[in-house]
Amino acid sequence: MKWKLVPYIVLVVFTAITAVIRLFILSDLSWQMHLAAFFIQAGIFVLTWFLILIIGKFLDKVIPFEKNVIKRIVIQMLLALIIIAPFYIFIILNIDNLHLKFITRPLLAVVSVLFFLFVILLNLGYNAYYFFERWQQSVEEKAALQVKAAELAKDKSMMQYHHLKNQVNPHFLFNTFTSLDGLVQTNPDLASEFIRQLSKVYRYVLEHKENEVVSLQTETDFIQHYISLLGMRYGNVLKISMNISRESLEKGIVMVTMQMLIDNAIKHNSMQAASPLEINITDNKGYLQISNNKQLRKQIESSNKQGLQQLKDLYSYLSEQPVIINDTEKNFEIKLPLL
Repeated sequence: MKWKLVPYIVLVVFTAITAVIRLFILSDLSWQMHLAAFFIQAGIFVLTWFLILIIGKFLDKVIPFEKNVIKRIVIQMLLALIIIAPFYIFIILNIDNLHLKFITRPLLAVVSVLFFLFVILLNLGYNAYYFFERWQQSVEEKAALQVKAAELAKDKSMMQYHHLKNQVNPHFLFNTFTSLDGLVQTNPDLASEFIRQLSKVYRYVLEHKENEVVSLQTETDFIQHYISLLGMRYGNVLKISMNISRESLEKGIVMVTMQMLIDNAIKHNSMQAASPLEINITDNKGYLQISNNKQLRKQIESSNKQGLQQLKDLYSYLSEQPVIINDTEKNFEIKLPLL
């Protein structure tokens, strides 16, 4: 139901209540008189409200509430009373022509006081209605602004994610070609296999570059090729194990997330034959867990340390479950909610 109709409904209901009261007080009147009185009273009330609305719209231009609330309310009441008074006095002066026995001067005096009090109450009702509409409008505008802010924040997070993804690929490509150059000279057969795996990695990137979320099955198929490349490059100093249930493989994940987190572990940790870097990828209770043993490098490549935060921000818009990071003295673990 529209709020604009509420005042008219209230007036009609109030008229009906007074009609019932009048029916018991003036039981001698015919039903035709009671019915006529109901429609006359309802008409007067509705016209009075309509007049107050016109006065209100006029005063919105001359003395808006924002300038002086008290002054506006007083002037609106006075204008309504001044305009209505001549019509009411005219009706009172000519009501004797109806020759109704129950209409006495004391009754007219009481009715007059009640009527003008009612006009004042209608003005107060208009003011309350006005401020309610403004409050409702402000709530709706605030909600719209919050939705827009959330959409902008999500768009910003998506842009940061794409920027991060675009940073990963050239960085990986540079290191890959460096490794390939060495393999071509020392082991041509392994270099050929390296190129085949590299083509599969970039075929995946090209096929899904427009997607933010892919199935975990698709991502793991890609990461297997990527792990093969890393194995050729680092050998036994890097060990990556993956054990994911079939149920979890059917769920979703943000594209190239696993590649980012593996690269992050390699970037921050040293790798030696005596102490290889071990990265474990498993699933548990709706989360994908990627953990590694910590053996931090003394000197780390330049990093703005924003990658994990951008990933957390992105997942906050895609899942109700948060990204969980456990950073202990010996291990680093990140849990991604499966989508």
